[in-house]
Amino acid sequence: MPVNEISMIVDCVRLDNPLFFYVSSTFNYVKDLSKNKCIVRLDYKYPRSFVRQTTNTIMTYLRVFDTVKSGSDVDKEIYVHDYCLNNFHYDNSFGDDSHSILGPILNKTAVCEGIAKFVKLSLDHLGVRNLVVCGKARNPIDNSTLERHAWNIVFVEGRAYHLDVTFDMTVKGKVNRYDYFNLADEDIKDERTIISNTPACSTIGNDYMTVNALVANSPTELEKMIGTALRSGKKNVLVKLKNIKDTATIADKVMVIAQQQYGSIYNRDVTVAINYNPSQWVFELNFV
Repeated sequence: MPVNEISMIVDCVRLDNPLFFYVSSTFNYVKDLSKNKCIVRLDYKYPRSFVRQTTNTIMTYLRVFDTVKSGSDVDKEIYVHDYCLNNFHYDNSFGDDSHSILGPILNKTAVCEGIAKFVKLSLDHLGVRNLVVCGKARNPIDNSTLERHAWNIVFVEGRAYHLDVTFDMTVKGKVNRYDYFNLADEDIKDERTIISNTPACSTIGNDYMTVNALVANSPTELEKMIGTALRSGKKNVLVKLKNIKDTATIADKVMVIAQQQYGSIYNRDVTVAINYNPSQWVFELNFV
């Protein structure tokens, strides 16, 4: 077996088993030609005593999710998603730990790989089938060139969806964001690529924004959504736009509509702070 195939297998095992935080990406191998097999000896990062103690800490930590064990798969997914957004932040200060579950659990910080592994471990604990996906993606804030990235595919009622908790952490403003919650392949085709073979995410319209009626297909629908939210007392409004034209001026147009709706309801001017994700056309409007 070629060494690159062995390396790929080791990487897949590590991604699919986040509790193997102690397994290094390096290894040794010996070919046993008489038995037509290859013996792989993995390298380990930590002493056995640390692994035992930390594994016990991790298993105890996961009990925080037991409160939602009786919920639906989507309930569990939202709980894990929101837990990450409310308790962790993106940072690479802790080196290798930031790429494993040790980052979130021990340091409350990690990069995309560590966050995706934490999501996998948590959903595994809750009985929700999922996997970690590796590929390249454009940062939603600056829409820059493709960079290495990791996220999850989650199976809900037998259907596969993309879940990118890291990117929702990145775009979060005053409220939790769900820009990348249960997206289809079609929804992300222009902003990322996937390195390995993964299940097709072909079901469109089951993303969080659509399911929760947070999508506007026209200026009239946008006006109605903002007006309804303001009349209910909300100061923060999330909305995803579809069928967009004149993309260069879209943020200005949304600002004008938001100010007009506020003025018509409260009869006074207001400052509207906009947090805008141009990759998914999601706007967070904060009326301050």
